[in-house]
Amino acid sequence: MRHFHEPNNPAIHDAITGDSGNNTSYIKTSWRRCQDKHKISPQHNIKLCTLTEKEIQEKREPLDKLLFDSQVIIERVRRIAKQSGYSVLISNAEGVTVKAFTDSDHALELQSRGLRLGTLWQEAMVGTNGLGTCLEEKRPITVDASEHYGTNLHCFSCSAAPLIGADGAILGALDMSTFANGNRMGQALALNFVAETADEIEALIFRKAYNRQYIVSLARSMHATTALIAFNENGTIVAATTPALLQLNCRNRYDLVGKSFQEAFEINPDELASSSPLKHQFQFNGHMYQYHIALHTAQPKPSQPFLQKSSPAKPSCPPSKSNHQRLLDAAGEDPALLQQAQRCIRIIDRGLSVLLQGETGTGKEVWARALHDISDRKDKPFIAVNCAAIPESLIESELFGYGAGTFTGGLKSGKIGKIEASNGGTLFLDEIGDMPAELQARLLRVLAESEIVPLGEVKPIPVDINVICASHRDLEHYVSQGDFREDLYYRISVFKVSLPSLRNRQDKRHLIYKILDCLKFEDAQNICLSAQAEEVLINYQWPGNIRQLKNVLQYAVCMCDGTKIQIDDLPEEVFKSSVTSNAPTTTLNTSTCHEADPNVTEKQKLIATLEQNRWIVTRAAKALGVSRSTLHRKIKMYGLLLDAPEQ
Repeated sequence: MRHFHEPNNPAIHDAITGDSGNNTSYIKTSWRRCQDKHKISPQHNIKLCTLTEKEIQEKREPLDKLLFDSQVIIERVRRIAKQSGYSVLISNAEGVTVKAFTDSDHALELQSRGLRLGTLWQEAMVGTNGLGTCLEEKRPITVDASEHYGTNLHCFSCSAAPLIGADGAILGALDMSTFANGNRMGQALALNFVAETADEIEALIFRKAYNRQYIVSLARSMHATTALIAFNENGTIVAATTPALLQLNCRNRYDLVGKSFQEAFEINPDELASSSPLKHQFQFNGHMYQYHIALHTAQPKPSQPFLQKSSPAKPSCPPSKSNHQRLLDAAGEDPALLQQAQRCIRIIDRGLSVLLQGETGTGKEVWARALHDISDRKDKPFIAVNCAAIPESLIESELFGYGAGTFTGGLKSGKIGKIEASNGGTLFLDEIGDMPAELQARLLRVLAESEIVPLGEVKPIPVDINVICASHRDLEHYVSQGDFREDLYYRISVFKVSLPSLRNRQDKRHLIYKILDCLKFEDAQNICLSAQAEEVLINYQWPGNIRQLKNVLQYAVCMCDGTKIQIDDLPEEVFKSSVTSNAPTTTLNTSTCHEADPNVTEKQKLIATLEQNRWIVTRAAKALGVSRSTLHRKIKMYGLLLDAPEQ
């Protein structure tokens, strides 16, 4: 088992040597968090919260591509779980079950007890449990029987591992659960299985994310490995999977990322390009290693040396035509977007902050990466942070990091935050409108003074970053309502870029075929669309924008028997009528969930809504039609923290 988000975790030795079944230190740590931090009463039944179908869909949407790309792997897990009497749950980073497979003999009973779609397993709400505690610990764990905090969960045995994205961010978790029976060997096997599966999914995501770079694998033997490292045509390491970092004893990703591949591994990439897997010994960070090391790339092996500036290796889809081509490719053939791209080219490397605005799925991160790739910072880190996806309790430490000994259960040596990790490169803050008010002030200070102070530290650390922000919200309206700092808004929006929804783009046909051409299926190279299928796709309203289009085309390619996609190969969703916009309302209305009763005060309405949503601020804010920061401000204004239930 070799899957840890933080390779420097104190419990790593026991876990990777197979003693994790007996190592329950994380259980004690979790119980202390439940009592001291989360204020949950021990030895009680815990009421499980289940989200609505609409909420589940919203939580699942960011994981749709991951679920689609890894469906073969997940189907294998599902089959083994069915044969072994387990249920399979996949959660997002907040602990919401967005996918559930309950096919085993115990399925109905497991479902009735909470192992089902839409259940919230966040440790702060449920106490110690497989999914929630895995996300807190950021590593594979097993929670068995009475190790669960809630007495009604003592019947379960749950093994979970985090699902990690190409940039190292935790996207969610994979869990296999059954009824507890005291079988420690079975628990160890389940834990090993979910950990290896999560590694495999991470490697799959990694290969797709860096398919335009050169990818090297490190293996103890000649067998396939999930320890992968990506570097660009200049020989600079741009990314690494968690197993690779673990094997090289890297404390964090930027102990490796940003270094020269040749200097780090003491081998010229050209040697790898012209050979089969090579048994190679090298010294890294004072330690000697020996691996079978091999180059893997989706493009043909380059005929010219990697590091020759005069003729660097180029990816084949699409070919680079100029230094600005990556951004022009993102614009497609839409006249308005091409004009936006030309405007962006004029301000690159001028020190102007950029704000990208557009609906969910319109390609804001793609645009941000393109801006980074055509800048002078292209060989430095690009770090993406989704401010809406990270729980409020974690976002400050994720951005700013923390010093040694700052948190109980945290890394003893501390942790580098996303801002410091992006030093010299680009920090992309997606959904900036969901950033809590307190952090808005700290971010403004970072932008003004170019330095950060990690949590628990005193000495500031200088940083040189280019910040690109994005939001699907109307930030100007949020500013007028006091939900977003006016000074921060004007700091991050010197240059605004509006990305149109897919239904409003004039190059839909071009975009459809461009995505179809770049699908990485071996049997999809010559596939095209029938006239009828093309017409359906052109006329569809695409509420999920480009992200939804990619998923639909991937599905159609899988369903297609010949070389032409027919109407019957398209998913049912494209034949349904859809709303014309998925942009959320920005109207602030605290009576959304209640009748307009003049005798009911705003405070009473807030309390009622919070109680209906079990004091989950994110859900209550949605019910009220306000942002999280607005609701937090009102909670403090009315002193409602004193009324919050002790859980």
